Amino acid sequence: MAMEETAGRVLYSFLMDTGYITGLSQENSANAVEKVQNIAKFFELAQHIENTLSVKKVAVFADYLDLLLEAGDNPGAAEPDIEADWVQVLTVHKAKGLEFPVVFMVSLVADRFPRKERSEQIELPDALIKDILPSGDFHLQEERRLFYVGMTRAMNELYLTSASDYGGVRAKKISPFVLEALDMPKAEFAAVKTKPMEAIKRYAPVKEMTNEFPAMPDDAVLSLSHYQIDDYRTCPLKYKYVHILKVPLLPHHSIMYGKAMHEVVSTYFRKKLDGRPAGLDELITVFDANWRSEGFVTKKHELQRYETGKEAIKKFYNEQEQNGINPAAIERDFVVDLGMNRLKGRWDLIEERGDGPYIIDFKTSDVREQKNADKKTKDSLQLMLYALAYRENFKKLPSGCELHFLESGLVGKAVFEEKHIQKILDIIDKAAKGIRQRDYTAKPDYLNCEYCAFNNICPATAC
Repeated sequence: MAMEETAGRVLYSFLMDTGYITGLSQENSANAVEKVQNIAKFFELAQHIENTLSVKKVAVFADYLDLLLEAGDNPGAAEPDIEADWVQVLTVHKAKGLEFPVVFMVSLVADRFPRKERSEQIELPDALIKDILPSGDFHLQEERRLFYVGMTRAMNELYLTSASDYGGVRAKKISPFVLEALDMPKAEFAAVKTKPMEAIKRYAPVKEMTNEFPAMPDDAVLSLSHYQIDDYRTCPLKYKYVHILKVPLLPHHSIMYGKAMHEVVSTYFRKKLDGRPAGLDELITVFDANWRSEGFVTKKHELQRYETGKEAIKKFYNEQEQNGINPAAIERDFVVDLGMNRLKGRWDLIEERGDGPYIIDFKTSDVREQKNADKKTKDSLQLMLYALAYRENFKKLPSGCELHFLESGLVGKAVFEEKHIQKILDIIDKAAKGIRQRDYTAKPDYLNCEYCAFNNICPATAC
């Protein structure tokens, strides 16, 4: 397979065919989650490298990866969820330019910070140094500068910690930098003798910690998007695969096509809002620039989808030029706090009409009948969430919501009332409760399972 397929496809097949991902995804442990997330990050790296290589085979990919590692490009592990509580451990040097709400500077004792100066094994003669040589104790000055770099990383709270006993023979003295920073007199520390029982307890076995995920505390804020709510509602196990484990997936042609079309629509309305209307040729150029030849069944299939996209752009452009939307807002982010649940998202487009505001979204799905367009709009969880967010932000419901289907040109319409808002609030509350309890029980359904991207690793699939 490696002789014929790209590195990304070979990697994906290995992960799935060996059952490695399947086994990890069935473990309810933090360790398994971390492993899958790191694999997903490496998979993303593989796809990124593929885009830079003319030959995308495994051998070339491996050589390129070796070169990156030799050059010092060693990407870190997958980052934790920024909404979750977590600690980042790093050196003062690595912290330069960063800021954190709370900073702990630890082991602030003499001979550790500042550390003892070490002479160079081979000193450079002063005559060969072109820079102006610093006067005074340069090492101490540099250590003090680093100390203040660490201190100024804190946005809200700063903790300076030290101890007199680190297990050595002699007691440690607090760092002189701490005394300087707090304007404290130099303290004299008496030697602290470790008590016999304390010395014995140092050799006690480390208490094993459970590796299973506990339920989320009720007072912890849970951030949700409409994708997360919809996935959990469809199948909690799918939610785990997508949003917790982030199981890697091969690119799908519908995603590639949708992204390119979305960028075209977004570009058109952004320019219109700025008073710099885009022409048809410019929109086709945007489409070409965002087109990715990934995930298509065959080259013929890709060409068919490409031509379909161009025709849809022409239809979209002509309709907008004749009787177009006048956007009041484009891709505006919103946040809604519902108790300890936080709804986050983005309105693609809002238009102010004579009877009030309308929330509009564009879809690339193939809908050819008006009744289907209207049904999809009325049943859209996404639009109901958007209407809820609009009410919470502007104290009124939008006058209407619309889905514009690019290929057919059909427009589905819906008006959401308070009863719909209560319905979506119930859906959010139910999904949030399950997510907080870490309940990822599968909900097998033949239709959903058939189109699920994870049916090849799911132990509960109905297919």
